[in-house]
Amino acid sequence: MRVIATNKRVKVLVLGIFALLLGGVGTAGAAITTVPAWRAAQGAGVTGTFTLTDPRPCDRWDPPRQRCGWVGDFVSDDGTVVRRDTGLSGGLPPGAKVGDTLPARDTGSPTVIYPLAGAQSWKDDAMTLAISVAIFVLGLVLTRPWCWCWSWWRRLRQLKARGQEPSGASV
Repeated sequence: MRVIATNKRVKVLVLGIFALLLGGVGTAGAAITTVPAWRAAQGAGVTGTFTLTDPRPCDRWDPPRQRCGWVGDFVSDDGTVVRRDTGLSGGLPPGAKVGDTLPARDTGSPTVIYPLAGAQSWKDDAMTLAISVAIFVLGLVLTRPWCWCWSWWRRLRQLKARGQEPSGASV
């Protein structure tokens, strides 16, 4: 009976650690993409033009939900910011072709330039961020690190009360 309970606790602990890792990495990645997308939606960043240089394959959806990616070159209006081979957030109107230019905004994203009109990708990024945080919190609930800390603290106090030095501890 005790072995079954221990196996269950180990499985829950492993699942919790996995959720902590997945949620932590997901939260960091989603935060990196959400902040620049939000800034673009608020009108922040450097404006300029984005020249389409290379089409990317379309996703699995049928039109009008279908999104096709583009890579191109961004040049700010004053010419001080130039970013080559950068992705364009969101889709383009049908008929876009290599060499077309459109007004765009650079908000500091490491991978994406945002179109001036309709930069709403922050909503998808924010949803990913929320899900990642929820997975991280689930990992915290499953692993219960506050219980570990409390039991370690209690054990340390008991050892000190008896005048013993905890093993591996340096004072």
